[in-house]
Amino acid sequence: MDRPSYELADMVRAYGEQFLKKFGHLLGAGHLRVLSALMNCRTAVLGGHVDACDHCEHRSISYNSCRNRHCPKCQGSARDKWLADRSAELLPVPYFHVVFTLPQLLAPLALQNQRVVYGILFRAVAETLIEVAADPRHLGAEVGFLAVLHTWGQTLQHHPHVHCVISGGGLTPGGPRWISAQSAFCFR
Repeated sequence: MDRPSYELADMVRAYGEQFLKKFGHLLGAGHLRVLSALMNCRTAVLGGHVDACDHCEHRSISYNSCRNRHCPKCQGSARDKWLADRSAELLPVPYFHVVFTLPQLLAPLALQNQRVVYGILFRAVAETLIEVAADPRHLGAEVGFLAVLHTWGQTLQHHPHVHCVISGGGLTPGGPRWISAQSAFCFR
């Protein structure tokens, strides 16, 4: 595989110092560690080893990688493998994205009682999806879903909400028959 003309590490090496002069005061220690890891990945700074051919005695130096999860060289292939593995687990059905939002009036209560309020929110989401999906007027099946809590919105304001990915159909109650969602919507 050919190396691209420019990699992220090249950009960090070329412009990192200039960037840090201008914005370094805004960065936390974690951000600085990531920049350092990207800059030093697969360079002599992190050490390395010599690869040698047993037949022709050709030698080449391989430098150690940073193994930082943000590094595209180190984690790009790991991310691609993880995505492929997760994709293989999916059912060959459509999926729907649904968001449940905690009323803004309750958001301050959630900040003070996170475990309790978010627990109630997750139970309400799960019970709602199970009940609506089981109703024959909507689907009449047991759906599969996953739910992820987000506590802040895009504007960085406290905005508790749960993102759900729901299977486009489900199994009949008590039986192995699949019922597909019949419209562009999750439930009728």
